[in-house]
Amino acid sequence: MLTAEDFEKLGFWEDTTPEENITIYGMDFDKNYVTLTDVDGKTPVEPKKAIIMAAYDDNSCFLWFREFKNFKALAEVCAQAASASDELFQLFEAESAK
Repeated sequence: MLTAEDFEKLGFWEDTTPEENITIYGMDFDKNYVTLTDVDGKTPVEPKKAIIMAAYDDNSCFLWFREFKNFKALAEVCAQAASASDELFQLFEAESAK
């Protein structure tokens, strides 16, 4: 089972959405941010299930989304660049759907 600590190790913050009352994980970049959920829009807790990343600009306008096969695939991309760096954002965006 995935915990907040697993995501924090990769540089993600934890927050609770007031509307859905679920925990999401996110990362801030210069003028953008990303959030993570499972395929049902809920808190990702299963390490072998897909994780959905959605990117937004600083006005909370949707930019793109990307599906990671599982937590390991997300961690592999995160290991390629510093947390919250422009380089990491570009890596996330590289295989995204717009």
